[in-house]
Amino acid sequence: MEAHKRITPIILLRFNWKTILFIATLGLATWLASVLIDYEESTYLFPGLTVYGTILSLFLAFRTNESYNRWWEARILWGNLLNTSRIFARQVITLITLNHTSHVNSPEELRKLHKTLIYRQIGYANAIRMHLRGKYDWDQLAAFIPRKELLHYQEVANAPTQINQKQGEMLRDIFDKENSKHYRHIQFDKTLNEFYRIQGGCERINNTIFPQLYNFFTMAFVWLFVILLIISLADEFDFQTLIIRSIVGYVFLTLEKLGRSLKDPFEDESQDIPMSALCRTIEIDLKQQLGENDVPKPAQPVNGILL
Repeated sequence: MEAHKRITPIILLRFNWKTILFIATLGLATWLASVLIDYEESTYLFPGLTVYGTILSLFLAFRTNESYNRWWEARILWGNLLNTSRIFARQVITLITLNHTSHVNSPEELRKLHKTLIYRQIGYANAIRMHLRGKYDWDQLAAFIPRKELLHYQEVANAPTQINQKQGEMLRDIFDKENSKHYRHIQFDKTLNEFYRIQGGCERINNTIFPQLYNFFTMAFVWLFVILLIISLADEFDFQTLIIRSIVGYVFLTLEKLGRSLKDPFEDESQDIPMSALCRTIEIDLKQQLGENDVPKPAQPVNGILL
């Protein structure tokens, strides 16, 4: 995700330098054509292009809005994952005590149990990130989840699902059938269900792609419009009109590119959800909830990009 406090010309060039170069080249070619070619009749296309551009702008606005909705929903889901992880850690620390579990006999064992559950939750958040990006770093997950468990997760289709399942099984073993402990188990069950809801929402966005024909024709119509908008000046060239039409073409091409970059919010692109940074925040917060002081620093942007 872009983490710049303000947009500078350098940032604009880095994001859209190919578009600027294309429009400049097309404008130069149009000027050369106006100088070298003797047009007998004027091919005045602008009225038709005005109608074309109006219809195209509505079509483009719809696509950009839908892409942003996908991006914003993804950001909300990851915000919920962060907050629900904090809730889970608080529940572990405050609801699992020496008085409410028969499996722990000392404060040291209780702290180890708390650490196992909370560290697995940190691993769960990172596993969701890796699952959505389609690439796992098992060595990184080994810092939070026992390697014996990881061997099982490497063999399954959906590792985050199995990690959350393991949390549920462990909590089931902690809380026996005594009525005094039943409500505590219910609270944990609601939290684990919320994790599945968040995970499922992210997977729905990730697996439901824009139809390829929709993307292709949107891009093709925009590029065709920009080309016609500029080369139609060849028969009666005017620098002032060229500048205005070039700006209009730049706006259309930028909106088209922005819509494409927002429609897949879980990749490693500059406009995508900063899942790595959010996982680092989860790790910091949950470790500090455990009372640990040796925590990593928050993730920082690299070249203005927060991943």
